[in-house]
Amino acid sequence: MPVLAFALALLLLVTGSAALAQTVPAPTTPDPQALVGEWAGVATRIAARAGAARGAYMLTIEKVEGGRVYGRADMPETGPPSSFVGTLRGNTLTFYTGCFETALTLQGKRLYGLRRAGADNDNYELGLDKIEKK
Repeated sequence: MPVLAFALALLLLVTGSAALAQTVPAPTTPDPQALVGEWAGVATRIAARAGAARGAYMLTIEKVEGGRVYGRADMPETGPPSSFVGTLRGNTLTFYTGCFETALTLQGKRLYGLRRAGADNDNYELGLDKIEKK
């Protein structure tokens, strides 16, 4: 009887694992041209000592050639827009503007990630949505 129970448990484990493995979609690499356009959203400061702050954040992607992304980032509260040439690896866009490193993940029509600086109080969490032209 214990052998039968063990065999039944093993059968359930194997068939259940196979069923779960089939339901998890494989990650897909997005079309790089999907980045081209205007993105807008919110930048939220994530610093324990500096207090909470939120502000607008805009990103314009002018073109994508190979793994290079050409664009402009704008956070009006911190100064004029900054142009950049970034890199796209898989679904992650990374670029530098001044002392800031920005790493964003593309998921559908949403970009999310972090803008980091050297100081602890200059780090921001970003959430951007693509602006669709009508």
